[in-house]
Amino acid sequence: MSLRGVIRKPDRTALGSVADVQLQLSRVFPGVRFVYLAEEPLGAIEARKRMSLTLRLWLILFGVDGRYPCCNGSWERAENLGGGAIEFYFETNGPVRYVSATGYGRTGGFDALYEELERSTGWKINYGFFA
Repeated sequence: MSLRGVIRKPDRTALGSVADVQLQLSRVFPGVRFVYLAEEPLGAIEARKRMSLTLRLWLILFGVDGRYPCCNGSWERAENLGGGAIEFYFETNGPVRYVSATGYGRTGGFDALYEELERSTGWKINYGFFA
């Protein structure tokens, strides 16, 4: 099970530089690991060529189209604290305007972390199709 939301400022202005965003996420989600991707990996391009039409349509309708260059972050909560993981995504070609956050596994305890992020930065996560 997964739950996707978008982290942004209420006035929709930029969150800050890539370094600022990484720093703020690292403060609330200790141990988060970030990976910079300059372009789409060749393996993803090749896999898309072999997908059925049905799967390609499904991804067009319900998938998330990533843009490059971008930064992906991953954070895992220890099992003794409830488990679960969050994947972060944001574009890196200028000031960061939003962060996409997808929680996996037991996401119930993530609300307290997002509330802490909001208290310290003013950034709020919104869920739903129009987030």
